Amino acid sequence: MPRLQRANRGRKAARPRLLQDLMVWITEKRNNGLAILPTMVRLKAMELSKHPQYDIAAGEFKASNHWCQRFMKRNGLLLRQKTTLAQSLPRDYEEKIVQFHLFVIRQRRAHNYPLHLVANMDESPIQFDMPSNRTVSTIGEKTVKIRTTGNEKNRLTVVLACAGDGSKLKPLVIFKRKTMPKIQNKHGVVVAVRENGWMDSEIMKILIENV
Repeated sequence: MPRLQRANRGRKAARPRLLQDLMVWITEKRNNGLAILPTMVRLKAMELSKHPQYDIAAGEFKASNHWCQRFMKRNGLLLRQKTTLAQSLPRDYEEKIVQFHLFVIRQRRAHNYPLHLVANMDESPIQFDMPSNRTVSTIGEKTVKIRTTGNEKNRLTVVLACAGDGSKLKPLVIFKRKTMPKIQNKHGVVVAVRENGWMDSEIMKILIENV
């Protein structure tokens, strides 16, 4: 049945003033291009509930996850995500993985490498500003913008590795610059610099000698 013709049309919001002020806060943040997540909505609701003007007793308002879902549904809000093109894997990728595993096993049997000298390594870019790709926004809104500091493309590269015996190796950080930065390295992280900030043969030598 249409909603207006139902006998039970649902309960009204119990705290309309708080919900109205919460919606004003969300609208203001979104107009400024800031990302809003459901957890932030719940934390802001809890913060507002402590104000005396709403006359809410301590512990009476929980701002649970289910409450947040109902609040967003009533106000036409939805968690939106920025769309990107997914990378397509080659059709024979599973066969290549199996062949690589067999190659590693054969090499270890032939040369008897100890497990602490067999490592699994990967490198990951870390942006200086990592804005969320998801935000609470109005249903049907065509343009979902998120404001940033402009440093989301400025990055460094972190190289992480673990050995076959289960031990974790020291991280290697590659800064995108020509000169070594003046930083206090208190945690024993290996630091290197490259103009493009990527891993190459020279950085690999540093990784083998120092990590």
